[in-house]
Amino acid sequence: MFKVNIILKEILSNLKLIWAVARYNNKAKFQGHRLGLAWEIMDPLIQIGLFYFVFGAMRNDRPVYLGTYPYYIAVEFLAWMLVGMAAWFFMKGSTTQGSKSIQRQIRLVSKMQFPISIIPAIAIAEKLTAYFVTVSIVTAAILFMGHRPNIYWFQYFYYLVAMFVFIYFFALLNSALTMIVRDYQQVLQPIMQLVFWFSGVVWRIQEMVPARFLPILDLNPFSYILTGFRNTFFGVTFFWEHWETTVFFWLLMLLLALVSSHLHLKLRDKFIDLA
Repeated sequence: MFKVNIILKEILSNLKLIWAVARYNNKAKFQGHRLGLAWEIMDPLIQIGLFYFVFGAMRNDRPVYLGTYPYYIAVEFLAWMLVGMAAWFFMKGSTTQGSKSIQRQIRLVSKMQFPISIIPAIAIAEKLTAYFVTVSIVTAAILFMGHRPNIYWFQYFYYLVAMFVFIYFFALLNSALTMIVRDYQQVLQPIMQLVFWFSGVVWRIQEMVPARFLPILDLNPFSYILTGFRNTFFGVTFFWEHWETTVFFWLLMLLLALVSSHLHLKLRDKFIDLA
């Protein structure tokens, strides 16, 4: 736990720097583009439209039924998909960029005085503005469809924190592995594709997979977060009502934090030589 505390202290003591660098990087990235950050939002919206056209047609726009018998809640497929994809695009983008962040920035960091552990956090922060704009659009869409705010919406902040914790330590681990094994990025891409299909981002996985495999798939942290956001926006359940998966998720986060922090602190003095 001592090494995890070191990483958390470095992050918390450099929050202003993380946000400042993230804003600067976003401005530099879109300099010369008239639409600027709008491109970060337009791309997910275009992909959402494509997936809805394909999977909505496959389902004949049948609703998705959430909850447990006899308290099922019928949710429009588009609304269900929008909530999941808003979170997925952020998690995927942050994971991909975070895993490459140290390799890309290590030369610059060697000339500056701040901990290397904040580099994956900067990569995640760069995606935040687009994420919150996308969530705002999705929220407006589901309100338009007739879903009203309720007490369940307060747990959005719980799942937001859970998502940040998972994505940061996952990115910290991936960034260290990328420095050690250059081909790791080539492995990570197909892994993220598999995660996409087996996390129920655009299809109701409970309808497609034999029931005996569902307990295993429920252990997927991506699935836990996506399901949590959907349960939040559509007022299905509170996170403590499924305490088994919640406990497992946080035990997994503790293990991920321990492993990623240990690997990062053990290797970061050698990152410049590995670059």
